[in-house]
Amino acid sequence: MTRSCIDEFEQRLNTVGERIGAQPPRQELMLSRMQFMIYKKLNELLNHNLHPYGINDTVWTALIMLYSSPDNFIYPSDLSHVIVSSRTNVTRLADEMVERGWVSRQGCETDRRKIILTLTPAGIALIEAIIPRQWLLYEAVWQGFGTEDKDRFEQLERRLLDNLSTLHADISPVAAAQADDEQET
Repeated sequence: MTRSCIDEFEQRLNTVGERIGAQPPRQELMLSRMQFMIYKKLNELLNHNLHPYGINDTVWTALIMLYSSPDNFIYPSDLSHVIVSSRTNVTRLADEMVERGWVSRQGCETDRRKIILTLTPAGIALIEAIIPRQWLLYEAVWQGFGTEDKDRFEQLERRLLDNLSTLHADISPVAAAQADDEQET
C-alpha cells in the first residue's frame, strides 16, 4: 500500500506541474513526502510492536530516556527536550507512567521548584522485557542495508535535520535569500 500511495502522489505531482505550466521542485517534494510516509509507517510498526504492553512509542521513548539516565531519573524539562515533546505532553506522560507504577515523582532536594521522575523497579522490569522485542524490530526494519548504507543514510538524515533546524514555517524564497545574504556578510 505504501508504494502505491507514493506512486499516486507522484502522478498527482505531474498533474500540478501540467496545470501551472512549470515543473515543481519534484525531487524535493518526493523526498519530503517519502520522509513523512516513512515516519508514519515506522511509527505504526513500533506502536504495533508495543501494543501488547499497553504503551506506544512516545511512552517507550520516555521510559528509555529514564532508563538510560544516570540513576534512572530525569527532570521533566530535560525529558521534554530529549523526546522533542511539549512540557504539557510530558506532564501527561509522567502522570500515566506514575499511575501505572513505572515511574515515581518527587520534589528535588536542591531546587524545590523542580520535580524528579525516577524509574521504579516495575518500570525497569517493563523496559528490560520489551527491549529484545524492539531490537528485533529495528533489525528487521534495516535488513538489506549494509553498514555503509546505514552510515550514509545516517549522515544524510543528520544533514537534513541540521537544514530543517535553520528553517521556519513561514520561510519564503525571498526571506531565505535575504537570510543567506546576511549570513555571508
